[in-house]
Amino acid sequence: MKVNVNHPSFISFLETISNNILSSVSIENYFSLPQDKKMSVLYVVFKLMKNSVKTRARLSDLELKSFITVLCKKNEESENYEFAAVLRDISNNFEAINEFTKTPKRTIRTIKTDKTNNG
Repeated sequence: MKVNVNHPSFISFLETISNNILSSVSIENYFSLPQDKKMSVLYVVFKLMKNSVKTRARLSDLELKSFITVLCKKNEESENYEFAAVLRDISNNFEAINEFTKTPKRTIRTIKTDKTNNG
């Protein structure tokens, strides 16, 4: 899918997603967080971004990764460096983070009961 990334409506869409995520998640001091807390932030940001994008478009995993790259570049241009770093880390760890957000397959568990009379 080809998209003009400089079109005003697309830029507005990117800004809306960025504002939505930044209003929900605090990424201040992201650079000083330990690695396990960074992964938590990455997961939450990715989940929010994926849900925000889902309202307007259906993107494949490859398209979503490209969208993250564009969103990262637009945030760097607007000098929002911490959020851009979060997006870059999501892009670098895309496969692992994307696997966490997929819905798990339900397994049916059967409970075996002993129906013999003991008595």
